[in-house]
Amino acid sequence: MVEILSGQTLELENLMSFRGKITQTELEAVGKDLETKITLAGAKRVGNPVTATFEVDGNLLDIEILLPIDRKIPNIEKYSYKEKLRITNALVAKHKGNPMGLQETCIQLNQYIMEQKLVPITVGYNVTKKIDPINVEDSEVDIYVGISPNIL
Repeated sequence: MVEILSGQTLELENLMSFRGKITQTELEAVGKDLETKITLAGAKRVGNPVTATFEVDGNLLDIEILLPIDRKIPNIEKYSYKEKLRITNALVAKHKGNPMGLQETCIQLNQYIMEQKLVPITVGYNVTKKIDPINVEDSEVDIYVGISPNIL
């Protein structure tokens, strides 16, 4: 069973962002390129990546990758600096285990949203808490979805 918490806030500062349509196989290369550009700009990554998928069209993902960094830097090519990401009144689904099971966690989160008659106002933001490449079963990812505070 997935633990779902309500009334949560996700707040991150100093982020470098990529938003675009890429294939799953390009995802890792874009992430590595983003990290390289951050380092070349004299900044350091200070947290794990955050991703949001806006659409899946065949093998193309409309995705945003956000990397927390230690300071403000200028936009670099296809990457842009974001001062802050803030999602309030969010549901958080806490996924523990193999990241391959994230889809099932998303299904349970969507089911909860429908059962509670909630209105999501953001896509899901996957916040990597812990990735253990040796034992993937120890991985942890929190999925944040902003919920409308309005009662209709």
